[in-house]
Amino acid sequence: MSGNQAQLTGRAEALREAFDRSFAQPPALEAVRTENLLAIRVVGNPYALRVAEIAGLFADKAVVPVPSAVPELLGVSGLRGAIVPVYDLAALLGYPARAEARWMVLARSREALALAFGMFEGQLVVSLQDAISTAGERPRERGAVRAAGGLRPIVHLPTVLDDIHKRVEATRSNRKEA
Repeated sequence: MSGNQAQLTGRAEALREAFDRSFAQPPALEAVRTENLLAIRVVGNPYALRVAEIAGLFADKAVVPVPSAVPELLGVSGLRGAIVPVYDLAALLGYPARAEARWMVLARSREALALAFGMFEGQLVVSLQDAISTAGERPRERGAVRAAGGLRPIVHLPTVLDDIHKRVEATRSNRKEA
């Protein structure tokens, strides 16, 4: 056998082994990036919250009203051993204030703060390919996702929390000036 024939035979054997091995191994799956969301309803409208932006989900917690110059503040509640201010997510999103707020999320932030809303529908695990960018349209929303029967705007909790802090600071400034 000449050198070229031996080389071709060796190459053919290597290709055959590689071909056979490809069927012995499970097919490589393309990594799909996903995001965990909570599907909620605010005044009957579908929304989503990023699980990474919350520290807890609670139902039927008592909220004790407290006087406040910030109309979105519903009161305070005891969550995880702390007294936490609870704000109306509907009012913060521009809807009329609602007393119906069975559910609340504890925001993941440096200060304990909860947001109350009407209905929790479940957890969603969505592909980032299903996300739609809506930057600049509504400041408290960062994108939307096609899930759970329709399009759900994703509430951007850091922006909502910044709005709350600005409102609280504005009321403190107004009190100092008065």
